Amino acid sequence: MIVMKFGGTSVQDASAMLHVAAIAEQYGDEQILVVSSACSGMTSELLKLATDSVHMSDEERIQRIAVMENRHISIVSSLGIEEHVGHRVHELCNGLRNTCEGVALLGECTPRSSDAIASFGELLSTVVLQGLLQQHHASSWYDAREVVKTDSGYQVAQVDFSLTQSMALKKLKPVFDSHRIIVTQGFIGSDSDGNTTTLGRGGSDFSAALLGAALHADEIIIWTDVSGIASADPRMIPEARFIETMSFDEARMLSFFGAKVLHPETIIPALSNNIPVHVRNTFKSADKGTTITQLGDKDAIGFRSVIGKQIVTCVNISGIPGTDYHNKKFELLDQISRLYGQQPLIHARVGESETYVYDAPMHHLSQCIDKEQNLMNITVEEYSLISAIGPNLRSEHSKKAVGKFYETVLSVDPQPVFISGIQPQTVSALVAPDCAIDILKALHPHCS
Repeated sequence: MIVMKFGGTSVQDASAMLHVAAIAEQYGDEQILVVSSACSGMTSELLKLATDSVHMSDEERIQRIAVMENRHISIVSSLGIEEHVGHRVHELCNGLRNTCEGVALLGECTPRSSDAIASFGELLSTVVLQGLLQQHHASSWYDAREVVKTDSGYQVAQVDFSLTQSMALKKLKPVFDSHRIIVTQGFIGSDSDGNTTTLGRGGSDFSAALLGAALHADEIIIWTDVSGIASADPRMIPEARFIETMSFDEARMLSFFGAKVLHPETIIPALSNNIPVHVRNTFKSADKGTTITQLGDKDAIGFRSVIGKQIVTCVNISGIPGTDYHNKKFELLDQISRLYGQQPLIHARVGESETYVYDAPMHHLSQCIDKEQNLMNITVEEYSLISAIGPNLRSEHSKKAVGKFYETVLSVDPQPVFISGIQPQTVSALVAPDCAIDILKALHPHCS
């Protein structure tokens, strides 16, 4: 059995859904659990609808839901399945109207209401997708909330994996006895009271990994709009190539430094159960894509990808002799954290000096920094952050590649700040922003 997760662009319109149907056809008699996101852009629209329902007029609310309904009906009509699916779309949109009306009457959009409204994106897309697939395959629509069980932490619910696995084996797996394909939703679950919950960032990937692990799937395929994980950002480096096999740690580091293909923490349930995860292109299904496993390519050495963050802020702090600056330092770091809603990307200490690197431009920090200047020595500079990532850059076999990284960076920027020791898979440098793209281009040919 294979789990296939399709992202929003893979189900964004009738043409995209036909690609999904063609992929299902390629797998012959293989049992497939399809886990689908909402149509591209729908979740954002629904979340805005949820908050706006508190204050907007009945007419505007009804009109906005009608636009969403018409989008799905248009897809249904283009696919020629309106007779079988149209009424189900209408029923779901009536439910959406009722839920939003409840928010308007209450005068408040609670996290619980927000989750209920957000869930309609996945419910609608999967109803349409299953209607298409059932034309040529024995397929069934299944409500993920029946098996994905969570706590009541609405918007970022925590999954009860033991209960989810039990429910999946008891209720979901038997559906395969009479159907080759089951279509269900990513991103959503339910708590012990049956209320709808959502799983937060990367929720659909997480759903696929959870259900794949629960059902002991042979493999999980994340279908998206790119042909895998690349050795560099193709927008900056057109000759970037897709990496065939990668370890979980490499994928995690790429995500940490800014890659957007997937959020690796979401696939932990699959890799913990030794289920390989593939990242492939819905619209170029013949492309091999990238396979992520726990260990990756055991024979790979050196770095295999390079990535850059264009603007980061480096804050260097040291205490003024004779002052107890530590409390003020922690207050400053807390202020910065609250200002950005994030922790520093990198923290390094050399003697009494500490360096904090933030994924944000410098000018935002001035209001925090200036008033603390008399208690601490503080310098603030903007850099670009360049990172090279490989299976194990601390190994003896990778020394030459790491040396080439240092040499290449210095050939373009004579005054970088090198950072090592973040993870065995990473070596990084803070460089002048106007040098960043040239450094990435110079480094990329050395990717193994």
